[in-house]
Amino acid sequence: MAYEASKPPLIQSDEDDFCLPGLDVQHELLLTLREWESSVSILQRLSEAGAEVHALSVNPQAGAFVLKCRVKGISASRARAFVAELSVFAAGAACVEHIILAKAPEHARA
Repeated sequence: MAYEASKPPLIQSDEDDFCLPGLDVQHELLLTLREWESSVSILQRLSEAGAEVHALSVNPQAGAFVLKCRVKGISASRARAFVAELSVFAAGAACVEHIILAKAPEHARA
């Protein structure tokens, strides 16, 4: 008797994505903005790129505003490119940190 395993689903990703079962990849974007209103445009661009926003904060600091935004649903390379594209809003530093988290088992929510 022969056994044929089913094929795993095809995962669409960039070559530098870190895709392993049970792991969740998120990206934390950190930008210093001239005006806090720029955060609205940034959120619109994130949405258009297919990013899912999990956390957002905008805090005043030294005459500017620090935007901290955690997203998922985009690749690591897209997150880095996104930060580079946002330099038009930046008044200073801009960076992205990639976070790899273990997904909680379904039974842990009970």
